[in-house]
Amino acid sequence: MGICLATTSGKGGTGKSTISCGLALSFAKMGKTVLLIDMDEGLRCLDLLLGVDHKIVFDLSDILNGAPISNGVYTMSQSPNINVIPAPSQIGSISIEALSSFAKQVKKLYDVVIFDFPAGLDFSLYTAIGQDAQFLSICNPDPVSVRDAAAVCMRLPKTKYDSRLIINRFDAEYIKKKIYSNIDDIIDISGFRLLGLVPQSRELMLLSVTHNINKRSKAFKALYRIARRLCGEDIRLPKVKRI
Repeated sequence: MGICLATTSGKGGTGKSTISCGLALSFAKMGKTVLLIDMDEGLRCLDLLLGVDHKIVFDLSDILNGAPISNGVYTMSQSPNINVIPAPSQIGSISIEALSSFAKQVKKLYDVVIFDFPAGLDFSLYTAIGQDAQFLSICNPDPVSVRDAAAVCMRLPKTKYDSRLIINRFDAEYIKKKIYSNIDDIIDISGFRLLGLVPQSRELMLLSVTHNINKRSKAFKALYRIARRLCGEDIRLPKVKRI
């Protein structure tokens, strides 16, 4: 059994799906096979971010209704270790029972499975992915997003792994301008343990166009550190000015 992750956020627009793709690219660099599952019914985006949108015929709803898993899996051309299953185009087509059975199957087929859930506080499907899932809450450093992360923290289901926080689009200006005295302020407000910081990045903004991230960029290095931590490595957080 490999790694099972679930990304979530209270506020939309935090870059949650971009982080999911960035982690997939990081795990792929380690040689791991990755399956990304888009859970955002009616508003899917992972296919665009990974450049497979022109291939889509089947989606998650087809698999949950009995189609072979392979029918709905699309492989990223630039990185054959990364695969994605698009979200259904229709809302309300995912059942807890079918999702639970599906999750058990795919976790046996891939080294890393990432469920990319939609933003908001509807957690009705979260327990279906199993007790071995680790939830990752994605927030931005602005006070509204951090407060929303706290709302998520109080509602996430308990699993064998503690839920963790990833702060995306981090900018040291939040510390310099005394919006927060240090990173610990964000951690305390959110209620989560910190997993990592990802800096503001033009490359991540353009992922839906380029479908890749420069491996030498600060953003990718930050995501790679996070992936290594998720694999059990003890990787220290760099100083804020170096992130």
